[in-house]
Amino acid sequence: MKTIILVRHAKTEQLGYMSSKSDFERELKPRGYTDTKLITSDMNKRGIKPDLIVTSKAARATQTAELMAQDFGIEKSELVRKQFIYDGYTTSEFIDFLGQYQELNDSIMVVGHNPEIAMMAINLSGSDYLHFPTAATIAISFDTNNWNEINVREGKIEWFITPKDFK
Repeated sequence: MKTIILVRHAKTEQLGYMSSKSDFERELKPRGYTDTKLITSDMNKRGIKPDLIVTSKAARATQTAELMAQDFGIEKSELVRKQFIYDGYTTSEFIDFLGQYQELNDSIMVVGHNPEIAMMAINLSGSDYLHFPTAATIAISFDTNNWNEINVREGKIEWFITPKDFK
């Protein structure tokens, strides 16, 4: 069985005319750190630890992924940082990307951005998760041992959590 864990980055600074930061440079707010800890705490209680964490190179996603990695006992140096997760991708491009991790990993966590994360959850599971708040996390499993054999709308949602579930 293969499992994809999709995570929208945690709460960030606002992008505005008063800020000198670009969208790519926006960082987590204090609430983002707290919310991320709520999610990883729940996952740890359930005994869930991804084999691999892939993240967007944008600051807010990388910070979220690094916090999660720390809570799972995964070294920051083991994170896979990919620009395409920030730039946007299709479902088939995403599935092709997963194919390069064939037998090494049964569960891959991807930390990214909306609307892509929400649309990926919809496309992979056939379910409607348009409301995907910051730090929301969903696990979608596939009845296969090969990443190249996963198909759209064939995934089974194992769980969907948000920080609000724990407040």
